[in-house]
Amino acid sequence: MEKIEKNIVDLLDNQGKDYLTFNALKNQKFLQTSLKLTKNMSNTDIKKKLIPHVGNEIRITNGYKGLYVTRNISDSDMVINSLQKKANSLGRLKLFFPVQTKKLLKLVAQMIMAGQLCVDFSANGTINLSINDNFEKQDDMPQNDVAIQTPKNNTQNTSERQPSNDRQKMKEAYDHVGGGRSFVRIYAMREYLAWPEKRFNQTLEQLTKDLAIQLHYGDPSVLTEKQLENSFVDDEGQVCITITWRDV
Repeated sequence: MEKIEKNIVDLLDNQGKDYLTFNALKNQKFLQTSLKLTKNMSNTDIKKKLIPHVGNEIRITNGYKGLYVTRNISDSDMVINSLQKKANSLGRLKLFFPVQTKKLLKLVAQMIMAGQLCVDFSANGTINLSINDNFEKQDDMPQNDVAIQTPKNNTQNTSERQPSNDRQKMKEAYDHVGGGRSFVRIYAMREYLAWPEKRFNQTLEQLTKDLAIQLHYGDPSVLTEKQLENSFVDDEGQVCITITWRDV
């Protein structure tokens, strides 16, 4: 391991952390000496000096408070480690985490939907996160993802290219599942249609762009793990639970 990289890993070990801001690095005497850092130096200049010394043990990321140096572990592992140490609310996690907010929200939503994290809401509306100790990690590439990317026959592939037909079918599912209600659960529509995930999501996204429907977030804790998986995660990483149809 390169000397400067080892010194940074030792610093993380001594402080019991997975990441440090570049501002914190500027205060380390061994880096001030070895990299010729000054307290007035910009993060961009620090990054240029640090990159040649980044090996297999650390990486550079961009988070809520600018640039960070982190252990070379997955973002999900850093979330778990952070929740084990101090952060228990999404707001607190966001303030210190070494990835940008949009990416963090999407990651947390995916971990909730996978059952890796549990979520609850305090009386003042704070989103609290906790680790599901019974979670069993799945393979990175589930078989059903492969099925989405590889249509079984040309008929299925053709139907996926018919947005107007799919729009009509989704409206029929909305009416059938909703039974006259305005707010309809997305997971119930997904289960009713039994489409490949990609086809359902693309149709939902197109309807949203066309302002035909409106997505609503709601409280994910009221759903089961399977129902969360069959809901929808938007571009902001928010778990959408219901839709209303605006097109008359």
